[in-house]
Amino acid sequence: MTGDSSTKRLRFLTYMTPDIPLDTFCLLRNCIEDATGLETDLIVEDRFTGPPQGRADPFTANHVDIMALHTSDYLRLKTQGYDKMELCPAAPVHKHPMTRDRPVYFSEVIIHASNRQKYKGMRDLKGCSWAYNQEESLSGNLIILKYLKNSLGANASYFGNIMQSGSHLNSIKMVRDYRAEAAAVDSTVLAGYLREHDDCAEKIISVLSLGPLPIYPLLFNTHLSDDLKQRISDALLQMHKSHTWASKLNDIGISKYVAMDANLYRLEEDMSTGVQGANIKQAYY
Repeated sequence: MTGDSSTKRLRFLTYMTPDIPLDTFCLLRNCIEDATGLETDLIVEDRFTGPPQGRADPFTANHVDIMALHTSDYLRLKTQGYDKMELCPAAPVHKHPMTRDRPVYFSEVIIHASNRQKYKGMRDLKGCSWAYNQEESLSGNLIILKYLKNSLGANASYFGNIMQSGSHLNSIKMVRDYRAEAAAVDSTVLAGYLREHDDCAEKIISVLSLGPLPIYPLLFNTHLSDDLKQRISDALLQMHKSHTWASKLNDIGISKYVAMDANLYRLEEDMSTGVQGANIKQAYY
């Protein structure tokens, strides 16, 4: 299949690694190449979760054609009025018992399996040592603050020692190594970590799943032709119908890609509105 005469190759940038294993985006790159007939370069930016403020927008500067980024960064760009991005109408369904074929993920409250008798749920975690990735993280922090307020009538003082880990992966490792008794992490990150570290599969367990939350989006640069965008979207939506592609999706913990639109991200907008003013850092007087 030949590509657009105006486009010689495609540039695919992901901000999602190392949280989401790189093989997820390698498979996406391969699917895009197969669908378009265009060589596709995979670019990994592991320092940020999306285009950082103060730096050139990769789409406006025409540095990339396709981008995977964290949902919060997508919503930030929308709020700031970025007009060179277009949402890909296909999103992955990561395997989880609660997804029900929806492109969503969950916040998993995790503990070390050796503490399963001590900590059976959030009510048992009062006074525990708690790890969170970032203050602005929906799945690692904000949804927990909302749960504490709405379900337990509490705030961050509910926990004992509170530690910022810097990433979901670090939070998982802190629980694994007994440096924290509990943490909240992105379910897709947890699944990817346990897939790559099967020796930890029996060490980390979830005692509560909160959500659903909208899965990370895939964005197109608006300079791409409608034909290219359609071919890529159609190829993603058809992957699970091919035995070869379905097997590869299964290997990375994805069951299929499904159709979606921007309304999906109202889940995060509503959640973020509900926790305005909440703070993980305890105030002392």
